[in-house]
Amino acid sequence: MKFSLSRKAIVLIVSIALVISIIAVVVYNIGIRDVVKTQYSERVLEISKLVAESVDKECVTKVRDAVVEIYKKADNKVLSDKMETPEFQEYVAQFASVTEMEEYKKLLSELRKLQEKVDVDCLYITWLDVENELLVYLVDAGTEFACPVGTIDPIYMDDPEVLRDLNVGLPPNITNTVEYGWLIAADMPIYNGNNEVIAFSAVDMSMNDIMAKQSRYILYSVLIFLALTVIVSFISILVVSRFIVRPINKLSQAASQYKNNKHVFSELKMSGSDEISILSESMAQMEADINGYISNLEQTTNDLIQAREQAEMMNKAANIDALTKVRNKRSFDTDFKRLNDSSEPYGVAMIDMNGLKEINDSYGHEKGDVSIITICRHICSVFKHSPVYRVGGDEFIVILENTDYEERYALIDELRDAFEQNKNNDELQPWERVTAAIGYAEYNPQVDVIVESVLQRADAMMYENKKAMKSAM
Repeated sequence: MKFSLSRKAIVLIVSIALVISIIAVVVYNIGIRDVVKTQYSERVLEISKLVAESVDKECVTKVRDAVVEIYKKADNKVLSDKMETPEFQEYVAQFASVTEMEEYKKLLSELRKLQEKVDVDCLYITWLDVENELLVYLVDAGTEFACPVGTIDPIYMDDPEVLRDLNVGLPPNITNTVEYGWLIAADMPIYNGNNEVIAFSAVDMSMNDIMAKQSRYILYSVLIFLALTVIVSFISILVVSRFIVRPINKLSQAASQYKNNKHVFSELKMSGSDEISILSESMAQMEADINGYISNLEQTTNDLIQAREQAEMMNKAANIDALTKVRNKRSFDTDFKRLNDSSEPYGVAMIDMNGLKEINDSYGHEKGDVSIITICRHICSVFKHSPVYRVGGDEFIVILENTDYEERYALIDELRDAFEQNKNNDELQPWERVTAAIGYAEYNPQVDVIVESVLQRADAMMYENKKAMKSAM
């Protein structure tokens, strides 16, 4: 079968455009794959750190000690790859008493609440047997297929640094095992009050969800490059038709007229080599346009990612107090305005540290900062489910809602007791034996027209408490 020059040109142009587009799609999607993997690696690290900071460290220590004691006494330690065997069930049955501990139940409840908020496959806490390079499960928040207490997993990494330094944890790592499936996971250290690693918080996220997101990106990129291919091909065909096919047709017509007009070619005044050069330049320009678009698209993607990361970092930094790492005055103003539209009950606790000026004058501002941090640590330890704000040099505010609001009086008494014990602790340095005045008020819809009145009452109660404390000295 014979094909005309125009058909051959069309086939050639479309083929070249498709090849370039396919290469561009492949290169672009390699970049997208790396971006998606980086995003989810950062995500599992962020969640793992959040869990490590949020869980009750005393509960973790007690559960760990109980599990480790049973684990070390066990004669036959069965790994998770034999989870369906009677030997494994006999092994984990030794840890049944741990699940009855109040500390275990509290940790399990905390992890499940966090798991619901962050929307991941599984949150769990493990202990690392460094000598045997094994991870032992302490608490698994999974509601389906949760690993029993005492489950043992090998470390799915070659020569992990965590075996030499517990502080580094286990970085994001992708595994695909029969027991747990295709996952990306990360483990971060949990520290006690002495800054010692007591366990690891771990996060599992399904790679199936990640690949689904990557597939959407790939589909979008294919559609974009397909559209570009259609546009560029259409333009190129017009150019070829005008500058190559038409001149050749004229040459063919001139050839048929040659016997009647010997000067017909000279009258045309065109050169075949010039037309081929134009075609070559057109194809080169097409190629340059596509490469330029790919470059601009990749740069735009990188710029958007960097801009989003910078915006998130700036927004976080703008709402966090640099010294205590709790929320700052700006964050408080934003959250407090929200209460104007809230129909739920809430309370406000104001805490003002005593004697900061004397500590600064006697021991220096550096020790004064230690005092502020000490006060903040006690507040955060008591109000675990409420936002804490540092609104001044030595002033803190807590907004009590939900569970903390229901237990508000017990929690306030607990905080007073904590300050009193701190004051009477002879083992502490003078700048650590600090106390604070506490004022509390709660929203009353029959009295409070605006939320600021709640704050004013709490402030007044705090100053009354401070006067009483000075009178008692």
